[in-house]
Amino acid sequence: MSVASLLATLGQWAPLLVLVVPLTFAGLLAFPRLVGVIGLLAPWAVLPALLAGLLAPQTELLLPELLLGSSLMIDPIGRPFLVLLALLWPVAGWLAGERLRRRGPVLLFLLAMSGSLGLVVAGNLVVFLLASTVSGYALYGLAVRQPGARAFVVLLVLSDLLLFELLLLLVKGGIGLNLASAAAPSAAIGGSWVLLVLSLLGFGAKAAVFGLHLWLPRVLSGRAVELSPILIGFVLSAGLLPWLRLLAPGALSGDAATLLSWMALASMGLAVILGMLQGGQRALLGYAISALSGFWLLLLSVSGGELGALMPAPETEARALAMALALCQAGLALAALLVQGARRWAQQSWLDWLLNGFAVLLLADALLGMAGVLAFDRENGFMIAACGLFGGLMGPLLCARQRGTETLQVIGPSRPLSLNLLAAGWALLMAGGIVIAPPGWPLAALLSAPVSAPLAALALIVVAALSALLALAKPARV
Repeated sequence: MSVASLLATLGQWAPLLVLVVPLTFAGLLAFPRLVGVIGLLAPWAVLPALLAGLLAPQTELLLPELLLGSSLMIDPIGRPFLVLLALLWPVAGWLAGERLRRRGPVLLFLLAMSGSLGLVVAGNLVVFLLASTVSGYALYGLAVRQPGARAFVVLLVLSDLLLFELLLLLVKGGIGLNLASAAAPSAAIGGSWVLLVLSLLGFGAKAAVFGLHLWLPRVLSGRAVELSPILIGFVLSAGLLPWLRLLAPGALSGDAATLLSWMALASMGLAVILGMLQGGQRALLGYAISALSGFWLLLLSVSGGELGALMPAPETEARALAMALALCQAGLALAALLVQGARRWAQQSWLDWLLNGFAVLLLADALLGMAGVLAFDRENGFMIAACGLFGGLMGPLLCARQRGTETLQVIGPSRPLSLNLLAAGWALLMAGGIVIAPPGWPLAALLSAPVSAPLAALALIVVAALSALLALAKPARV
């Protein structure tokens, strides 16, 4: 067998190989003598996902004998999420340290990892729900001693029930369960209020959208700092990615798009208001993630109607890919801020302030990148208001002062520095697009130049400056 044919075969089986490695490591934990070795190797079980996200060809692996004809796939939209998870999980293992030397924690770690990767390579809704169940309940096992864990598992159960009902209704209506962009049931969900509500609530609980967010700020405020990158990966892959697949640009139109836009803007505004009232940086970041979920839902709703109908299918897919890349950059920036927020704030140096400010800048850049990809009209009040609202969180994040003087964990500056550099590299990829990417590289499908949105950027900058002044004037809590 030649090297080319071997690589082609591996590429065809890449979606399955992504899952096999962490599951194999989990199975080897049955041998007590291997627990220590598996604990050392566990964070690196995502390396096949990194290679698949960067190099594997677009493929769909059919599994007709399993779970009502299941399938796994690697598609352009899923690639950035595979790369993001492959970057976040080693950081989580780095933060976990010696805790991964015990069988229980490392087993839950590997199960949560395999579930989160399964969310990205799931080819239909059945596989997605299975991966969501594995990832969610393994994550609950890791967070069981953290505040907010009980609220998390309750919302997780309710979310799974709603999504199971969504699956049953789709099957009853003869609608396909395929998540591939060409066959996803987007039109059916966008045209049915019942299906739309089930998808919004079911995935919204996992995305921590406001109203279903109660678990996230509390879990992030706990002492288990290693959960921060894992939670960001879970929110993005279990909540925001399926919205992108099922509510892609053009799926919503008319009254549904308008109503959803108002609801998303309202939920985002409430998350911003409550976030500005928080005393701790990590709780503030929990509300920032909730606001990001509302921002994402607003993007998908305003991209419907005439915009989606007028764009040809390849351009729609290219814009969805660009939105996914910008969202993953935001995820890396938020992870950097969360890890930075776990350091001893009262003794921070100029490097800490620099890293914090740089991560906030990368987050703002990602938000404007997501908005600019849609090529929305400069007079679009929804997007201008959304960017202005998010600016209300930028000031407190820039001037965050951690409550008290105790550190959650002894963390050196290398962790947040690494995440900042990863986010900066991602931003350079976004900025360069096809100019710096080698020909044929899968991620080179990014649009070369997102459309500018000067009014939205101005609104974000002005409100961020005002909120920063308010944060500086506010006395620090002790």
